[in-house]
Amino acid sequence: MICSYCYDTQIHPKHDVGHWWNNPLDSVYVCSDKCYTELEKLVKNRTWMDHKPEAIFGKKKRKLSPSFDKPSPRDKGPKSVTDKQFTDDLGKFMT
Repeated sequence: MICSYCYDTQIHPKHDVGHWWNNPLDSVYVCSDKCYTELEKLVKNRTWMDHKPEAIFGKKKRKLSPSFDKPSPRDKGPKSVTDKQFTDDLGKFMT
């Protein structure tokens, strides 16, 4: 089992978080209350796709390309959404 926030392996599952992505029960877990809280924040503010855990990407900070040094007009654009967040918003268009 792998934690969906910190990507630790061989974890004892603490919370099932698969429902955030409409996954079946017992398929997506986090290892601690801290990982649950942090992942929940990322899902709510729709930045979970930008999360770069140290376990995968390492500690080294990579220097961005010069074209990424200045703010982009796209910074205010769409964020990553889960399918549940997407479908929850559809109700306001159906009335």
